Amino acid sequence: MAEMSISVENLHVRLGNNDVLKGVDLEIKDGERVAIVGPNGCGKSTLLRAISGILKPTSGNISLNGESISRIHRRERAKILGLLNQSDSIPMMTTVYDNVAIGRHPYRSFLRDRSTADHIAVADAITKCELEDLHDRRVEALSGGERQRVRLATLLAQSPQMLLLDEPLTGLDIEHQLALLHLLKDLNLDENRTIVVVLHDLATAIRFFDRILVMHEGRVVADGPSGSILNTEVLKSVFGIDASIAYEQESGHPVLVSTRP
Repeated sequence: MAEMSISVENLHVRLGNNDVLKGVDLEIKDGERVAIVGPNGCGKSTLLRAISGILKPTSGNISLNGESISRIHRRERAKILGLLNQSDSIPMMTTVYDNVAIGRHPYRSFLRDRSTADHIAVADAITKCELEDLHDRRVEALSGGERQRVRLATLLAQSPQMLLLDEPLTGLDIEHQLALLHLLKDLNLDENRTIVVVLHDLATAIRFFDRILVMHEGRVVADGPSGSILNTEVLKSVFGIDASIAYEQESGHPVLVSTRP
């Protein structure tokens, strides 16, 4: 894969009468693993949608390797940027396999049958999301967690270089949450995929992501290494909690610890 970077400059997004993003500046470099955290309504999901190109900014610029994403054809953009949106729906009356195959749309010409590469990509995505036993099952017969894994597999079949995931752990039990987090880490380390994820769980963000962006009221208020960025001041000013991050002695995993007496 060619190297890729995303640059966001003075990004403003207004939805109705609400200024959701208020001058966001950031750069995401090739191969990074980034978690975006912040209170509800701070603009996290809007930022992902703007970066993906499906939401037009009010002002500002988003560029991919120096070229405005608005000038990149949607089909070509989909080969580079893939978004797992909270509001995405899964078509009913389709099998898991056929639904995951929808992710190959950017690579297929009109009325062309699926190629060998398409079948390989779909099978690989199904395997990575542990859906092999469900590949011929109708989507409407699946549980909510299984449908979430189908949505992720569809995104992986798209083979984007940068994955943008909005609350991907929603609906998953703890086993599949951990499986997904380890999968994202493997995609980053083994395939050099850039991963950008919106999360609510701060301890999970620190454990599985190298860089954390903290958003508050439409702005990025903190940005840095996951081991140091969520200090007591940020936790208090952004999240309104008296807490600190500690690490379990045996596992070394981060935990959120209240500092209130």
